[in-house]
Amino acid sequence: MTSTASCLAVAGLVLVLSIGSRAEADVLLVEGGKPRATIVVGDEATDQAREAASALQTYIERISGAHLPVQSESEAVEGNRVLVGHSHAVDALGITVPSGFTHQLNEEGYVVKTVGDALVLAGNEDWHYRGTMYAVYDLLEGLGCRWFFPGDYGEVLPKLDTVAVDDMDRVERPDFRFRNIWYSGWMPVREGEQQLLRDWLERNRASSLSGLSLPGDGSVKRLAPADKYFETHPHIYAMSPEGERVKDMLCMTEPDAVRIAAETIKEAFRNDPNAISFGFAPPDGHPLCHCERCMAAMPGFMGKGLGDPSLSDLWFSFVQKVAQEVYKEFPDRWLWTNGYANRVRLPESTGPLSPNIGIQSAMISACTFHRVGDERCWQRQLYKQIFDRWTDALDCVFIYDYDPGKGLEGLPFPALHCLKHDMPYFKERGIWGFWTEGNNSWMFTHLNYYVRARLMWDADQSVDALVRDYCERFYGAAARPVERYIWTLENAVDDAGVHETWGRLTPWKHILTDKVVDKLDDLMAKAQRKTDSPDAKLHVKVLGYVHKHMKAFLALQEAADEGDFTGAVGWADLMLAIRDETAKIDPALLPHTPEWCRTSKTTLEWHRAIYEGFAARTGGTEGELVALLPKMWEFRTDPEDIGTFYQWYLPGDEDQWKPIDTTTYWQAQGYQDSRGWGYAGKAWYRTSFAVPEDTANKPLTLTLGGVYSSGLWVWLNGVLIHHSDAHHSRNPVDIDLTGKVRCGEDNHLAILVGTESPGRNERGGLHRRALLWQPREKGE
Repeated sequence: MTSTASCLAVAGLVLVLSIGSRAEADVLLVEGGKPRATIVVGDEATDQAREAASALQTYIERISGAHLPVQSESEAVEGNRVLVGHSHAVDALGITVPSGFTHQLNEEGYVVKTVGDALVLAGNEDWHYRGTMYAVYDLLEGLGCRWFFPGDYGEVLPKLDTVAVDDMDRVERPDFRFRNIWYSGWMPVREGEQQLLRDWLERNRASSLSGLSLPGDGSVKRLAPADKYFETHPHIYAMSPEGERVKDMLCMTEPDAVRIAAETIKEAFRNDPNAISFGFAPPDGHPLCHCERCMAAMPGFMGKGLGDPSLSDLWFSFVQKVAQEVYKEFPDRWLWTNGYANRVRLPESTGPLSPNIGIQSAMISACTFHRVGDERCWQRQLYKQIFDRWTDALDCVFIYDYDPGKGLEGLPFPALHCLKHDMPYFKERGIWGFWTEGNNSWMFTHLNYYVRARLMWDADQSVDALVRDYCERFYGAAARPVERYIWTLENAVDDAGVHETWGRLTPWKHILTDKVVDKLDDLMAKAQRKTDSPDAKLHVKVLGYVHKHMKAFLALQEAADEGDFTGAVGWADLMLAIRDETAKIDPALLPHTPEWCRTSKTTLEWHRAIYEGFAARTGGTEGELVALLPKMWEFRTDPEDIGTFYQWYLPGDEDQWKPIDTTTYWQAQGYQDSRGWGYAGKAWYRTSFAVPEDTANKPLTLTLGGVYSSGLWVWLNGVLIHHSDAHHSRNPVDIDLTGKVRCGEDNHLAILVGTESPGRNERGGLHRRALLWQPREKGE
C-alpha cells in the first residue's frame, strides 16, 4: 500500500533532495518522468553495493516512473551519475568514504555528496556494516519515502515527476553501535515476517547485531560443555540445594571452572581471528551455586525486586577472573555478560572491572511507564543510579529492554514520552546501543519501533517532529486529530500514578479514565470525518479498530467489576473479533496471542478464561451465585502489625476505616507517596454480606477474585477460617465456607493481607470482586 505524501520540511528531519528543474539543482536524476542519470557501481562492486543500486533503481522507478540504468564504472556513461558504493570513480573525486573495522565497532557511517554532475552514495561495508545501503535509504527518505511499519501497509512513497539533488556534502555516523529490535515469541511470526522486519530495520538504519557473540540466557554452558567435562570435572558445575551438581551453571568459586572457561574462550578466539566477542550468561531466572564456598561469598544484598539475593558479587568475581586471564592473550576482544535478574546491581567487592568486560544491562524490574530518573517514580530513579554506575565502571554497556514493557492483553503501550527523554540520556552516558525484545504486534506498539529506530541513529531528533511527519504522511487531512490522539494516550500514561513492569496486570481504568476516553472518542471521530484519500481512510480505519479494541477491554473490566461476568466474556469475544477484522488488512497489526502462551497471565485469552470461570460458578455449569460481595469495602493499613491484638476483624471503630475499591490493588488508589513508593506491610479489608436461609447445610465457596499478597488471613464472624503463607498474585483464591456462615442474617468478613517490601511487583490487596457461590453437585 503506497500513498502520495508531501515533501514538507520537518524539524528534526533532513530532507536532502529538492524537486525542481535542472537549473535549480546540481544533479538531476529524473525530469518529466524520464531518466536523466545513470546508477554506477564499481567494476569490483560488493554484493551490498549491487543490492543498494538495485534498491535505488527500484524505488526511483516506483516514485517517478523513470527507470535509471545501472552500469559498471568502466562502461561509458553520459550525463549525471549516481555512484553507489566504493569504486575507483569515487576515489577519483577525492571523497573519503567511511571504512574499517575494529573491536570498538565505531567505524560505521556513510557519505552523501555531490561533486559536479555526480552524486555519491557510499558507506562502510567492512565486516557486517551496511553503510552503502543506509546511504541509499537516506537519499530516498529525503525524497519523501517512509517505512513506518514493515511491509506494504507501512510504506509511504511520494509521486514525483522530477527529482533533482542540490549541492550536498554530508557524512553520517550513528549515535549508537547496536540498534536492534527483534521478535520474541509472545506474538505470532508468520512466514516471511522476519525478512520484512530485517528490511524495515535496514530502511530505518537499524541493525540486527549479526556477527557478534551475545550473552543469551544459559550461554554459560558454552564455557564448559557438559558433554566434554561433566563426567571428568563434576566439581566445576554449580551445586543444587540438594547437593547435586547441575549441568546448566558453573561453580563460581572453583579455580578449575575459571581456568577451563578462560581456555575455552581463548581457544575460540584462536580459531576465529575475526571474532570480536564471546558472550556468556547464566540461565534465565535466579541461578545460584549452593556449595559452601559460593554461599559464603555472597554478601546477602536484598531488596527492590532486583533478584534476591543478589548474585552480582559472586558472578562478576568469576567473570573478572576469566576476563583477566583472557586479556593477557587477547586484549582487543570483548567478554560480554548480562546484568539481568539477580545480577542487575554492580558488584561491591571486585574493585575496578577488567577493561575487556562488556555488560548487557537488562533491568526488567523497573517501571516502563516513566522516563529514566523521573522524580515521580522511584523505580526509574533507581534505574538511573544503577545504570550511571555501570557506565562509569565500564566502557562497553548496552541495553536489553522490552517493548511492549507491560502485560500481554493487547492494549497500546505508549512509550514516546520515555523515548524522547531517555535516548539523549543514553547517548550522553556513552552506551553502545540496544537489543530490544519486541513483538510482531505493530499497533500495540504503534510508533515506538519507528521512533526507536530513528533515535538509535540520531538521538537528538525531535520526537514531536517525527510524530507530526508520520501523521501528515500516513493520515493526510486527518493528521491533526490523529497527532492529538497519539499525545493524549502518551500523556495519560505519563501522568498516571501507575507503575508497570513487563508481564504485569495494568489497571487501565486508572489510566484511561472517562475523561481521557471521551477526548480520544472525539479525536477519533474527527479523524474519521477528515480522511481524504483511500490510503488515509484505510489507515484511520486500522487506528479505529485499535481504539474499539481498547474500549472493549475497558468495558470488559467494567463488566467484571460490576459482577457481570458473562458480559465480560462477551467483550473479550468482541476484542477477538476485532483482531480478526484487522488481520484481513495485516495480521501483524493487532494479532491473536500464539497458542503456546494463551494461558499466560495477562493475555486476553487468560482474562477471558478467568471471567468465563466466574460465569460458570455464578449461574453456569459449576454453580449458582449466592451473594456478590460489595465492590466497596472498608480498609485500614496496619504498619505496626497490631491489628490482630486489637481484633480489627470485629465490627467497630468505623471512623478508623476508609472505603476502598476491591477491584484494584491499593497502590493504584493512592496508597503511595509522590515518588511512587507504595505502602507495603499488613492491611485489612472488611465487609458484611447476607446469606439466604435456604443455603443452610449446602456447600458454599467464597472466591476472592484476586489477591496480591505474601500472607493471607480470613476471619468470618470473628473466627479465623483461612490462612496461607503462599504468594498470591493474579489468580482467584477459593475458600470453603460450608457450615460456617449464618444463614438468614448478616455475616462479617475480614481479610488481612501481608505484602513484602516494594519491588518489581509493588502492589497489594484485593483486585477483583469477591463472591459467594454454591457448587453444583456432580450430574446436576
